[in-house]
Amino acid sequence: MRGGIWVLNIFAAIWFMVGAVGSGLPLPVLAVAAVISGALIGWGLRTTGAEPSRNPNVGRLVGIWSAVEGVAIFVAANVCMNIGAQDAVAPVIAIVVGLHFLPLARGIPLPLYYATGAALVVLGLAALLLPGAERVGVTGLGAAAILWASCVLLIRQAQAWRAG
Repeated sequence: MRGGIWVLNIFAAIWFMVGAVGSGLPLPVLAVAAVISGALIGWGLRTTGAEPSRNPNVGRLVGIWSAVEGVAIFVAANVCMNIGAQDAVAPVIAIVVGLHFLPLARGIPLPLYYATGAALVVLGLAALLLPGAERVGVTGLGAAAILWASCVLLIRQAQAWRAG
């Protein structure tokens, strides 16, 4: 649970920074990512306790699917660049990241990750329909919002589990 909180927030902050830069927002806005992620990590660490592992192979499962995700991102980004669709890279990465959540949702098991994955895929597909100049900003800021919202829901699930 705690590992998920860290990972969601680190990647939310990265997506926010990508989106902010892609949107042409002033650089001091980048601090927002650190504030939000820091606050959520702090809340999560204070709120969540030791939770029994749902699957003893979670680390292996996450490692395998993260490796698959990394290779898929590398291939997809290179395809986009080679066909002259540089503005499609961020939305395509969001789609790959979203798809990567689906086997995690089943294997961990954490049904919340189905919604996270689906939301990222829909975001990526919707961003591909936008004019090229808007794709990076919308994808980055949208992905950050999805990951932060997932973190909030994950923390609330942990609170409910602890409350009994």
